Amino acid sequence: MEKLLILGINTRTIIDSALKLNYQTHSSSYYSTLDAKTVYKEKHMLQQKPYQSCGIFEENFNFVEILNNCSNWIEDIDHIVLTSGISPEHFNGNIKLKNNENINISKLNNVLKKNKKKIIGNKNVESTENKYRFYKKMKNKYPLPLTFKLPADVNDIITYTLDIVKQYDDKKFIIKELSGSGGYGISFLNNEPIFQLKEYLSKMNNKKQDLLLQEYVDGDNLSCSVLGTKNNSKSIIVSENINNSYYQKNEDKKDFRYSGNISPINQDKYNDHILKEVNELSESMISDFSLIGSNGVDLIVKDDKINIIEINPRFQGTYESVEDVLGINLLETHIKACNDDLIDVPNPKNYSMKKIVYTPRRLKFNINSSKNLSKNIAISDIPYESTIIEENQPMLTLTGKNSKIDDLKRDIEKANKHINLAMTN
Repeated sequence: MEKLLILGINTRTIIDSALKLNYQTHSSSYYSTLDAKTVYKEKHMLQQKPYQSCGIFEENFNFVEILNNCSNWIEDIDHIVLTSGISPEHFNGNIKLKNNENINISKLNNVLKKNKKKIIGNKNVESTENKYRFYKKMKNKYPLPLTFKLPADVNDIITYTLDIVKQYDDKKFIIKELSGSGGYGISFLNNEPIFQLKEYLSKMNNKKQDLLLQEYVDGDNLSCSVLGTKNNSKSIIVSENINNSYYQKNEDKKDFRYSGNISPINQDKYNDHILKEVNELSESMISDFSLIGSNGVDLIVKDDKINIIEINPRFQGTYESVEDVLGINLLETHIKACNDDLIDVPNPKNYSMKKIVYTPRRLKFNINSSKNLSKNIAISDIPYESTIIEENQPMLTLTGKNSKIDDLKRDIEKANKHINLAMTN
């Protein structure tokens, strides 16, 4: 039996798919959840314990530790699959320690570089993960929002940003990290840009991270899932991505962190030519970058106008929804595409919705809060009983399926309110 190693922030969904295939499955991740299925070997950064805090993800996540935790396995592994949080670029042998981690970085770099060939999927993604390089390469071919790379010095950042904001006074802007993901590290600049810039830079906590200033584009956030082979690409589904701002009423302060999706999109909202253009643009872009396997193209659509935001050269957050509505094993489909075999894509028969529940306050998790939900709603990514989850951190995930999109949204929101009420009592 061949040995498969899955790496990422949360590997639960990929593990579910892998266990249906003929692999001895290994996993190294940030999260470990109560409902995650047991695999042959696994390591987790976050060790959840009763009455102890799970901490703040943005502060504690460290991809080096995830890789180091499984470094002794990699030589013996046949295949590696990467999910959000781990990049093929980490396997180039040039990782540097940022803190005082007790890690033999020379040994780790040697192991990773030697075994990069085992990755199933894209192996060179710097030109897509580096958002400014992506912009410069594609701005004359595709509709992209204005993007500017900010200088390194803090004072220069403020001066430069204010100059751009003044020059384009008819536009709004966001500030974001050069290679961030999941909507983390993004701040919306409202009518007080100086205050917001200083607040954002202070939260960076002296992290040496290149920053971008990007035009803010309002509209529906769509994600096109595309399978790529050496010579072809095929869109398999278009979903609506949901970030936390989707649920917020304050237009001046937005939370861009990913919090779910609806798959497929409600096609009644869009003209046929727009949907066709979304698919064609996405397929063309995946082919332009010679990406293989499962990839995602994030777009914003409003009033029949399309803006492409970025490419995710890996599995997307829509993973389980895509499997649910198409009835496929997406890991198996990804592996086939990497071997130049594109499946015939079935038509979705239902809508699937996913919602990540963020904590309304610091709390002790109570498993009973997730009981007595609608029979149409499933709960996953469940914390261990009595662990402390900090305010505004991801707590668990709700998923559901229904032939009627409005009924599905209502069921998800009802379940979300039930959990929040139970947790605050």
